[in-house]
Amino acid sequence: MDLKAVNDIPFIELDLDIDYSKLLSEYRKIEEKYAFKSYQSDYFGVKRKYKKSWSGISLIGSDGELYSDMSENEPEDLKSTELEKICPYMFSLIRMLGADDERCRIMRIAPKSSLVWHSHMLDHNQPPWQLTCQIPIIVPEEFNYYVLHKDDFKWWKRFHKPEWLKNVTKRKCMPGKAFIFNSYHYHNVYNDSDDYRVSIMLYLDYRKSKVKRIVDRSIPNEECS
Repeated sequence: MDLKAVNDIPFIELDLDIDYSKLLSEYRKIEEKYAFKSYQSDYFGVKRKYKKSWSGISLIGSDGELYSDMSENEPEDLKSTELEKICPYMFSLIRMLGADDERCRIMRIAPKSSLVWHSHMLDHNQPPWQLTCQIPIIVPEEFNYYVLHKDDFKWWKRFHKPEWLKNVTKRKCMPGKAFIFNSYHYHNVYNDSDDYRVSIMLYLDYRKSKVKRIVDRSIPNEECS
């Protein structure tokens, strides 16, 4: 499929079998042993908000370090972290998606919080062939993703609530699935619950034949849903 067409679809649920019990079990091991580090944004106006709302730990990160990849800075010398020893199933999913050489983190959104409307490609120069994939682990009932058409966004709307905007696609994206959300368009997340949302966040290179096959075979299902 043409990459431009892929980047026009708000959400794509991937045709991938996931053993949710294994995924959750491995996350609990991480949760028991490791801390999650707050995201350190360098962008004016969002630094304090992101530090409070967003935290994570790396599965694949710069120099194989657990906390070296909690910012907008481009990672260098990507390697698996020590979590590979206790999370073999997570890493098998990463390899299945052809992402074992890509940035990969477990990210948490704090209760009663959100991020700001942003585009990975327009704000952070992410190339169009780099697709943002999420594998949800814990998703509270009152958590939702939102994707806004890029032509409907203006900078002064960065802190707007989704109900104030037009042409917004809302999706819950429950555990047991993997999906691509359109990070080329402006997007945001809102956690209105009292619990953390937890998800594996990784990048897929659409130029790779394995990634292209998975994404392309998933699109007809998405269009029919």
